[in-house]
Amino acid sequence: MKHTYMPVILAAAFSAASITIPAAAEETVTVQKGDTLSELANSHNMTVTQMMQVNGLEGDLVFPGQSLKIGDRITEVKGASIHTVESGETLSGIALKYKMSVAELKSLNSLQSDSIYAGQELEVNADQNLSSLDSGQFPLNEGTYDPFVDTWGKSREYGGARVHEGTDIMANEGTPVYAAADGSVSRKGWNELGGWRLTVNTPDGYNVYYAHLSKYADGIDPGTDIKKGQLIGYVGSSGYGPEGTTGKFVSHLHFGLYDSSFKAVNPYPYLTQWEAN
Repeated sequence: MKHTYMPVILAAAFSAASITIPAAAEETVTVQKGDTLSELANSHNMTVTQMMQVNGLEGDLVFPGQSLKIGDRITEVKGASIHTVESGETLSGIALKYKMSVAELKSLNSLQSDSIYAGQELEVNADQNLSSLDSGQFPLNEGTYDPFVDTWGKSREYGGARVHEGTDIMANEGTPVYAAADGSVSRKGWNELGGWRLTVNTPDGYNVYYAHLSKYADGIDPGTDIKKGQLIGYVGSSGYGPEGTTGKFVSHLHFGLYDSSFKAVNPYPYLTQWEAN
């Protein structure tokens, strides 16, 4: 096989206890110049993780002349499944998808940072039920907002140096805002940073945060049960000052997500998924 040799150091180490090695993995293949572990794995119906596990490798670097065991694809996974990272995915988005915290995902894969790359294989929790967010909907109607980008982690200075914990969606003042998921209103009222804001707690423990509203929809109060798609408020520019302050920035919806411990999670992957649907 003729390949361009581009070795990549694998950013995750996988637990031997979590992967089942096939009993019939006794065939071998000899690495040729230019081969990579991922190409060898693909050509023998295996994943890189499986190749590493079968051969006791600590990384995905291989060398010409090396003999590697091969076998059928491993389908049984004890306590975990493998998620292959796609272009554009983030660690926080993957964690949320499998109902894990970022810390849990990093610990399971021995990751030292939040950096991941397309094609990387990560162990994730197996047999997880879909969260309420997987079937959520975009909070603004099509055609009522501007194209948005991932504003997660951007610096903010008002109220002290901090990072942005959500996605800003620019829209005209008074644009209707709809519930992205079912839940119960847990917080309503003024917040100096978020202005007129609303927090909705989903049945499975996530907290959906809508901020900088101009006003609330009728009947939206703490304890109120709401349904996905229900009108909950209107876009505004409230916040960054005493109660009633507006106009400190361009009108927009600040959309945030928090887990059950109120640890911020990047909502951008979900927003793009909902928008596409």
